[in-house]
Amino acid sequence: MATRFSFDNAFLHFAKTDGPRGFLWKYLLAYLFGALCLMAISYLLFRPLINMAMSAIFEIISAGMSEPEADQMIEALVARRATEIAGWIVMGNISMLVLGVLFWAVFEAAVQRRLVRDEGFSLQIGADEFRLMLIGLIWFGLAVTGQIVSIIFILVSTASLVYALDNPAGGAIAVLGCLALVSGIWIWIGVRLAPASAMTIRDGKIAFFDAWHATNGRFWPLFGAYVVLAIFIAVLSYFTFYVVGTSVAAAVMENIARFERAVEAQNPFALLSAILHFDILAPLIGGGVFWILMQGFFFYVWAGPAALAAKTDPRGGGVAQAPDVFA
Repeated sequence: MATRFSFDNAFLHFAKTDGPRGFLWKYLLAYLFGALCLMAISYLLFRPLINMAMSAIFEIISAGMSEPEADQMIEALVARRATEIAGWIVMGNISMLVLGVLFWAVFEAAVQRRLVRDEGFSLQIGADEFRLMLIGLIWFGLAVTGQIVSIIFILVSTASLVYALDNPAGGAIAVLGCLALVSGIWIWIGVRLAPASAMTIRDGKIAFFDAWHATNGRFWPLFGAYVVLAIFIAVLSYFTFYVVGTSVAAAVMENIARFERAVEAQNPFALLSAILHFDILAPLIGGGVFWILMQGFFFYVWAGPAALAAKTDPRGGGVAQAPDVFA
């Protein structure tokens, strides 16, 4: 079904897609499973750091006790262990970065195939996903460049204004003004290029800067849709944290007597048992699972406006025809 591009259709596009039924619940369950797998991999990657740190501390203490005057030996030992730990941290972070980008590309492709092509749910690692990884790399490079350019612009502009006005007290106002200007420019660029992922999935080729043309005359509806979605996500996030936080606090208060007895007995195992009690673990685990599901839902919802812009590209290539776009 061809959908006309408009403000209301943009922020509700996630709820107006065609295609096979059952996409959302399959997507959310897969997102939950993938997120839990990432967390498990992260735990396995960084768990050895604890053993390495404890071993390093033991060796340093032992060396200090056996050779009180061997300062150079201790320094060399600290440097060697610090290098090993730092290397493991770097390796772990690089591994998680690659896996995180792959996770994003896989689910972004699945979402865009739904929102742009009206397909059913599918996860795969293929050409679409690798193209999206390149899109993510371009976004990252643009973000880094934008931060550097913005900092230079703010520093130079603020210094110039303060010097021209000969009023150091106006520096704070100048900084705020420059921040507002820079933020506005990058929001404008971000909205104009937002359909890059959707157009890449639609056309089967890298279409980052081509997204600029798909948003001609559409900035304000797109921007308004993102503002509404941001408010929607913020409200749902607040209520999610409130419900989960209240549930955990209630569980802790119900078991406060158990905590007090463990503290009075100075029994760490009893305290650990009280913390790991089912009444406390259940809301913690349940709340964590629910929050991951909400993150997946927000990810899906946020992709809607840009996907509709790509789907109704007036130059062709989308599902809707050009005459329908601004009708």
